[in-house]
Amino acid sequence: MDYLIAKIKRMSNPAHYKVLSGHTTFQFEVDDYSLVEYSPDHNLDEDGLFKISDFTEKGYCLDFLKQDLVSTSFNEIPADKYKKVSYLCAIQESAICFQKVTPSTYLNRSLLKFGENVTIENSDNKILINPFPDAVFIPSQNILVFRNLGTISSIFKGVDALYKEATHEEVNSFLNEPFIALSDGYDASRVSKPNRKRVALAIESFAGLEGEEKTQIMDYIHEYCENISYDEGEKKFSISNDEELKFLLYGIEQRFYTTILGDEKRLANSVQTLG
Repeated sequence: MDYLIAKIKRMSNPAHYKVLSGHTTFQFEVDDYSLVEYSPDHNLDEDGLFKISDFTEKGYCLDFLKQDLVSTSFNEIPADKYKKVSYLCAIQESAICFQKVTPSTYLNRSLLKFGENVTIENSDNKILINPFPDAVFIPSQNILVFRNLGTISSIFKGVDALYKEATHEEVNSFLNEPFIALSDGYDASRVSKPNRKRVALAIESFAGLEGEEKTQIMDYIHEYCENISYDEGEKKFSISNDEELKFLLYGIEQRFYTTILGDEKRLANSVQTLG
């Protein structure tokens, strides 16, 4: 039987209360073909969804998702707790759905209700249910499905660690790599937040390259990034601003390609590994 529970803010025992039973809160379908393993540098298609595989093995997985859920394990929610809900969790036949609750989710206004008689309905103590939940845990596949990591980070504490952003020290260390020459006063303090994320990815990618592979990457970047000055003798790229650094980082991630027809050079906005 489907039922709905609510997490109450700043409570740990008990943290969850049963709100209602016998009602399917969310009705939706998840297409496996639309699922992409989460990567902070991937831009979802309009109908795409991120997933995190082996979710119950992650440190940020909620403990009760690792257990057999029984509705009788949860007490009925007291009336004085309705305004203290941090998220809703719908336990349904094949999925467990989550919706974050914020002040804007509460309907605190009057509504005009149409029917045999037109009436004005007071909407106090009502929470708006979204058409699609913020996150869906599918036990049969052990995956968490979602669209926005920031939205679910308050539900799954620690999941935002997946959104890697290089520290100031890491950025500074990367900019001191022998293939980079800084100019025009550009340094780690002027690196933008998006580029800090790209630096984190580039550090990981570059660390996995052998000597000859690093040389090949440098040649690849030089071929595609005509906007970055390159000293072939010194084997150094001159980086003077955030835009040049962005293209250098795209090069390390091998985001450039040439079309088969027309030989047109392009930049891939997102990358998804196949196979």
